[in-house]
Amino acid sequence: MVDKRKKGAAKHQGGGKEGEGQRARKKAKGVGEEEVGEGERGFLVVGPNCQDALRGAKDLRLWLEVEADLCPAESAAATVGQAVSTGLDAELAELKAGGAASRRFLSVGMVCRRVCFLRVQDERDVPSALCKRFFGPNAEKRFVSRFGDQVLPVDFSVRPRLEAFETLARETLAPHRGKAWRLHFDEFRGGWNTVSKQNALDLCKDVLSADNQSVSEPEITVICTVCPRFVGLSVSALDGEDLEVPFSNEAA
Repeated sequence: MVDKRKKGAAKHQGGGKEGEGQRARKKAKGVGEEEVGEGERGFLVVGPNCQDALRGAKDLRLWLEVEADLCPAESAAATVGQAVSTGLDAELAELKAGGAASRRFLSVGMVCRRVCFLRVQDERDVPSALCKRFFGPNAEKRFVSRFGDQVLPVDFSVRPRLEAFETLARETLAPHRGKAWRLHFDEFRGGWNTVSKQNALDLCKDVLSADNQSVSEPEITVICTVCPRFVGLSVSALDGEDLEVPFSNEAA
């Protein structure tokens, strides 16, 4: 993964210092770490340090709360404005009624060093589908951030145990038999002793067929993410490079 923070290091004076990273981890600890586990759906937001991962997750949450409800680009401006206003009003009403539990997207803190988790709480939202809308060369409108380096969708997850992952992988991948595929695998601190890249690759070959593996022209990318709290799995039309977050001086 390319670390775009090298190009923008001047924008984060002190952001990579050990003291700031420790403060960010302490701030996140207890906020959402214990709440994250099996059955999660959402996004892993990766940053150059803990503080920037938290900020990147906030950028993504604010972006999705507005952009994910927009009408198609060809719609009239008035229609777009009305849809955004209606969506925000409805969300404010939900927040007043139910608090954090009723939020569509909820940042629950760090799952490990440099990785924050943004939970998707509405069953109608599919993380990989939202990534397709806002990442990659064919995005409706590309998500940008000064803080996050990469966003990885988690459509399904189980506890970080090989047996549980095998069951999930077979159920998730079975509908995609016959398609050309490739694997994008990321393991984060504390997760590498549970499910390995070879485990994930073997399952893909078994379910999707080794003959259909394609590095250059895949129809789908199997995105497998391993962290101490869970193993995430998604099937996406995007590849790992598409999920890197563009650097923007204008991003808030």
